[in-house]
Amino acid sequence: MKLKFTFKIWILIIVLAFSLLAIFGMPPTFIKSGVLITSIDSNSTAFEQGLRQGQIITEIDGQKIISLEDFSNALQGKYDSNESVKTIIKTENSGVILFSDQPPEITVSEIPKTQINLGLDLSGGARALVQAKDKKLSSAEINDLVDITSNRLNEFGLTDLKVLPVSDLGGEHYMLIEIAGATPKALEEMISKQGKFEAKIGNDTVFIGGERDIASVCRGDATCSRVERPVQIEGGYASRFLFSITLSAEAAQR
Repeated sequence: MKLKFTFKIWILIIVLAFSLLAIFGMPPTFIKSGVLITSIDSNSTAFEQGLRQGQIITEIDGQKIISLEDFSNALQGKYDSNESVKTIIKTENSGVILFSDQPPEITVSEIPKTQINLGLDLSGGARALVQAKDKKLSSAEINDLVDITSNRLNEFGLTDLKVLPVSDLGGEHYMLIEIAGATPKALEEMISKQGKFEAKIGNDTVFIGGERDIASVCRGDATCSRVERPVQIEGGYASRFLFSITLSAEAAQR
């Protein structure tokens, strides 16, 4: 019996091939060996020498690294003397040489077998419960905070991110943040950095963000904030968001 490959069958074969490439990547992740760097301290010696998040460590001091156990064994006892020692770390495409009395400030994990993001419960990640300092937030304020934080974290290109308002029986409002595949330290760095706002006339800074210069910012009030009608530009549309701010008396005098 002869098999006849019709046009529809060829389409199905092509779709299946692209689906497998999307799931396993090229080359397939399940044939890779080593451990994956999931986070690294940007102020560490390892970062300065070229190690980066997303790289795969394949060898340490000539010892093949296939699993987390291999990684742990390669570094175990190496820094007990509190003296600077030489550590040679090879990745898939490069290598670094470190001289330090401390282990590399990196977090590693097994290499995912597929490129599918399994979520926090299956692949692990970080969770943070954020509370306002020295202030009790209202329901409206916590919702504003959730919206702002979601927009800010989305700029990092995170694919599995949850930012939700939660409250306890006492009426306290919190913000819950969950990020799959992230470490607690990486999450802390992302949400702890404060934005900076400055207003300048020429090269002179007239006022800066904060309670000293800005008394209030209009939000959610159509009388003092609005989005202008979008206008067509090359490749899409653009619009402006306008809002008013109230300055302190000292800042207004400048």
